[in-house]
Amino acid sequence: MNRTRPSHLVSGLATAALVGALGLGSPVGAAEFHFMVQDVGEKRALWVPQEVIIHRSTEMQDGLVLVLENPTDRTHAFAAYGLFEEVMGVHGAVTTKPLRINVTSEDTVRVQISTAQFERRTDEEIEEFPFFCPLHKGDAHPGGTIRVVP
Repeated sequence: MNRTRPSHLVSGLATAALVGALGLGSPVGAAEFHFMVQDVGEKRALWVPQEVIIHRSTEMQDGLVLVLENPTDRTHAFAAYGLFEEVMGVHGAVTTKPLRINVTSEDTVRVQISTAQFERRTDEEIEEFPFFCPLHKGDAHPGGTIRVVP
């Protein structure tokens, strides 16, 4: 008779739970764009890269995730006018809200971006979404641009 050791069973269940939890973070195959905040002098910081190009026809097919990393010693925020974060609401309902995320010191945040506004687009128009740190915009915190192209 073949018996599975309890330790193997627990290990297998733990692995399955971890894989399932990781899958909840972002859709499988979602395009990820990484941003990192950098201090560049006294009271100055910036999110890099400062320009990102996202192709609507290919990179938005399976979802869009922004990964925001803050290795500095102060909290920063990432805001992009015109983009929306998808948030899991009560009873699993997905809602959207304007994109503005606080990223505390030494933290990394993954944000699911709504692509609904781009799904019905068929034209060749390029859209631009400025991003910046709303917490430090008065501290010479230069912003950047996310461009969505066909």
